[in-house]
Amino acid sequence: MSAYFVFHNRVHDQAMLNDYVAKVGDTLAPYRPEILVLDSNSQVVEGTPPWPRTVVIRFESREIAMAWYNSPAYQAILPLRLDASEGFGVLVDSFSG
Repeated sequence: MSAYFVFHNRVHDQAMLNDYVAKVGDTLAPYRPEILVLDSNSQVVEGTPPWPRTVVIRFESREIAMAWYNSPAYQAILPLRLDASEGFGVLVDSFSG
């Protein structure tokens, strides 16, 4: 079953985020994800979320998604994203109804 990382955030240090972006692809490649959404101007249709940026990444499974997230390669660059932005991320499974 596919799993999706969904990140909502606001970037406050674009240079630092650019450094992260230049490195994150190499950490993702072995896990074969699909980046489905990367939108810095998300349109809010309900509620009042404080962050305008949405990223959605599909992995083949929750286990593979967590293997990437917890990998030494990703953990080494994760502080760049965390320091460059504020927001939150969730991991969700696909619907199987």
